[in-house]
Amino acid sequence: MIKGGLIACMLFIVFSINSQNNKWENQHIIQENKMDARATSYSYRNVSAAQNMDRERSEIQLLNGDWQFRFTPDSKNRSTDFVTIDYDAHLWETISVPSCWEMQGYGTPIYTNEVYPFTPNAPFIDRTNPVGSYIKEFELPEKWQDEQVIIHFGGVSSAFYCWLNGEYLGYSQGSRLPAEFDLTKHLKPGKNKLAVQVIRWSDGSYLEDQDHWRMSGIHREVYLMAQPKIHVNDFAIRTPLDIDYQSALFQIRPEVVVTDGNYKGWMLKVNLLDHMGASVLDSAMQLPVNSIINEWYPARDNVYFGKMETRIDQPRLWSDEDPYLYTALITLLDNAGKVVEARSSYVGFREYTYSDKGAFLVNGKPVKLKGVNRHDHSETGGKTMTREDMKRDIELMKLYNLNAVRTAHYPNDPYVYELCDGYGIYVMDEANIESHGYGGKLANAPSWNQSFMDRVIRMVERDKNHASIFSWSLGNESGCGPNHAAAAGWIRDFDPTRLIHYEGAQGVPTHPDYIPLNSNEWGVRYHSKMANPTDPAYVDMLSRMYPSLEQLEALGSNPDLKRPVVMCEYAHAMGNSLGHLKEYWDIVYEHPIIAGGFIWDWIDQGIRAEDEDGTVFWKYGGDFGDQPNLGNFCLNGIVGPDRSIKPQLQECKYVFQPIRFKAINIKEGHITIESLYNFISTSNYYFKWSVSKEGKELRSGTINDIVIQPGQMHQLALPLNKIKLQDDSEYVVRVSMHHKHETAYSAAGYEVAKQQFIVTPEKSTADVSPKGNKGLTLTQTEEQITIANKQFEVQWSKKSGQLTSYSVKGHRYIKAGPQANFWRPQTDNDFRGWKSHKQSGFWKDIKKVEPEVKVSVEQRTASCYRVYVEQVYSDSLIVTTKYDVDNQANVLVEMAVEMNGQLPMPLRIGSELNVSQSLQSMKFYGKGPWENYNDRAFSAELDVHQGTVKDFIHHYVTPQECSNHTEVRWLELTNAQGKGIRITGAQPLSTSVWPWSAENLEAAKHINELKTAEYLTLNVDLLQVGVGGTNTWSEKSKTIEKYQIKPGNYTYSYQISVIK
Repeated sequence: MIKGGLIACMLFIVFSINSQNNKWENQHIIQENKMDARATSYSYRNVSAAQNMDRERSEIQLLNGDWQFRFTPDSKNRSTDFVTIDYDAHLWETISVPSCWEMQGYGTPIYTNEVYPFTPNAPFIDRTNPVGSYIKEFELPEKWQDEQVIIHFGGVSSAFYCWLNGEYLGYSQGSRLPAEFDLTKHLKPGKNKLAVQVIRWSDGSYLEDQDHWRMSGIHREVYLMAQPKIHVNDFAIRTPLDIDYQSALFQIRPEVVVTDGNYKGWMLKVNLLDHMGASVLDSAMQLPVNSIINEWYPARDNVYFGKMETRIDQPRLWSDEDPYLYTALITLLDNAGKVVEARSSYVGFREYTYSDKGAFLVNGKPVKLKGVNRHDHSETGGKTMTREDMKRDIELMKLYNLNAVRTAHYPNDPYVYELCDGYGIYVMDEANIESHGYGGKLANAPSWNQSFMDRVIRMVERDKNHASIFSWSLGNESGCGPNHAAAAGWIRDFDPTRLIHYEGAQGVPTHPDYIPLNSNEWGVRYHSKMANPTDPAYVDMLSRMYPSLEQLEALGSNPDLKRPVVMCEYAHAMGNSLGHLKEYWDIVYEHPIIAGGFIWDWIDQGIRAEDEDGTVFWKYGGDFGDQPNLGNFCLNGIVGPDRSIKPQLQECKYVFQPIRFKAINIKEGHITIESLYNFISTSNYYFKWSVSKEGKELRSGTINDIVIQPGQMHQLALPLNKIKLQDDSEYVVRVSMHHKHETAYSAAGYEVAKQQFIVTPEKSTADVSPKGNKGLTLTQTEEQITIANKQFEVQWSKKSGQLTSYSVKGHRYIKAGPQANFWRPQTDNDFRGWKSHKQSGFWKDIKKVEPEVKVSVEQRTASCYRVYVEQVYSDSLIVTTKYDVDNQANVLVEMAVEMNGQLPMPLRIGSELNVSQSLQSMKFYGKGPWENYNDRAFSAELDVHQGTVKDFIHHYVTPQECSNHTEVRWLELTNAQGKGIRITGAQPLSTSVWPWSAENLEAAKHINELKTAEYLTLNVDLLQVGVGGTNTWSEKSKTIEKYQIKPGNYTYSYQISVIK
């Protein structure tokens, strides 16, 4: 034992010493020769090109494209012989840059959440660690011979070395921020050889334990940039507003760097231009370069920020509603007044703060953050995204009324911020810090302080000039410790214009009411109020994840809280989810202190694949043999992996719409329109209205001149008195608001907000009584009952009590059903969350039970028979179904359920039918066209919707309950000849039609595993529980009480009729 222990100890020491020789396993070495971080800008020689911010005319040379590549599965076998100029790499393969090498066929993509992909032993990587070696040759432009040339790596995961022409350039780690190196002294005229070696995991990976795909390589763009030997290296811009918001200071603090040359007599000129390119200054600001380079810093106090500043009267302020951008034009002039260099930056005048009562304010106005968490993801590129993908993301957010994004959980590509500035999206910029698997250990370790500080500082330095950023976030799920406090302290001094956020900063141990984490009281008191009792002073927002409605209400009502409350993550949108979103926002709007929140999350992180039949599906954790993995937990988006629109996004658009319509007296056409805008009127919008009867528009109109000021209301009177309402009909009044003009993200006429009002006369009921005046024949055997005439035939099994056939003129439209159904194929919230298979598994098992059956028949009239079926499943559950059949092939189904109130919650009250696959045309009058459930149906519209069965299917990446429609009055399924069946409810129904069986839907793990069944599955329900979605791992995932089904007695009915 002693000898074995001694050998093990010696081996560990040797391993540790060897590992410390690797820069990527030493938290004290995070870079070598890397240039200081700076704001994103490009060097121009032409002032007009800089003014237009056309980077293709700047002094950059993109190195994106094909690079030579060699993959080494184990870092122990890595070699650096390839860096030499004369190395022969003709046998190497080619890889596209930027890309993740796992998406190019090298190594294994891994999806995991808090579990590290290696055994935690910081700073060491105790797992085979792949390496990618790259070579890229480039020609140095002749005009760059006398310039400083830098190389910019936008993002490399997770650590890398680089060389130029065989000479060492440097080392970097930190996967989501740029690394720049000075190439100047290593360059040679003509062809140059760049060599890069990337290590998959490093000690930095301990701070990159986010919930997403773990991929590697040069995943963001690479470019060269030339800048003069004397150049504008960086600049910071601020726009402090006066107390009345009628004027502002335009402040800029420039940094000029001299690598060679004499700058005597040189000047820096700064102008501010409006969106038309006209100067808003009487004259451009100028400052001698000498005073910039040789600025004096006092021994006490600090220098004033506004090295160059001027007052701007009546600036047009930037906001999400009016994202107006000025352009700062920065010009470096030599002693002869010649332009040496020009740079530029967009400028948005804005102020972010909060009131003394905790309301989040933008330019003095209370603003709600209708946000979403966004990961970098491409279904084909993994963590590598094209600019088109990024633009599509931001455009979709605007189109669907989102106004904020959290860069979860790392800085995004600079282009994303440029888009957010231009389109009007508030940004919570989050540092690339998450040590979820280690908790707060590293946040409290002094040896890791440098890593924390570097990641925060470099993020802030890069992104400091973006108007859209309202908050710096210190990271995610990394515990809480002095390393966070240190980073917050640096931000507070460097940039006092934005709010500091960190959700992990909860609880102040020195507070007299603090609840210790290990106390029995913590689980009760903290979880009821989600306050402990407050958060450290270094954060400006009281941030919480996944509060229940009750917890959110408690936060909003807590008089002790004086900072904005934000849900940095809420409404976990995994699979068929995002229920009760409107109820969240009813609370948000009720309480000024609640700033809003960020849905988790934007996109399903599925990887596109095709099976041998060419069927497209998406892979998720474990599908690549990746270990560890968290399965499909990466599929939480409100858009699909291909950025297709999911029903959840439609619900967001409605809940977040900036206009609220309310009926005063809808029968008389009196409606209130309330503007929820903070900064703009409705002058650039027009309104439409219509009145419909069962999908047929009776009257409509357009109103162009409604101008509602921010926060104000308008009374609208529609001419409904000209429509005679019939007592036996249902009418729908619809109002909507649209863009008058084309915008950056939408066409003219795009609908921004809408509302339907249902006018239901007192006598409105569905007519489902059988009719007819000719006889029927009844035939009974020991096994079945048949009711028929020359045109149709309906049969029941006496053994099961089930209808086994509904045929018209030889066409068997229904094979089986209606069979009582209380179960649904599990959603992610059902299975992963509140575990309905355990809590309500009784209802799944009922399908396997053969009930005690009693069947009887009575003749009601010469043209109508009643089949009476009683199915006794147990003393606790009896289902009685009456079928009234007339000679026109009408079958009135009335189902009565006697359910003991002590049984677990059923997932639906309804019936399942098997219907002929020939009936592929679908038409219904109900809520649609997209899928909806009782807790996610506000966006869907009551109308007549028509298409194929396939058109109304919504596929989730992991198959589950789907494609339901609520409030259905009637549903028609017809064949190519227009013949089929109609289901008409005596009360509104919930219906869905699937090409597969419910069992297949529940068992399938991917879309391509869904197999077309012999018959369509038609669900005709009275009720189905909501989809829920506060989270997907606890009881909170269950829908709220009002959308649940209470065990008890239920009765509902509908009529099956033939469409001839």
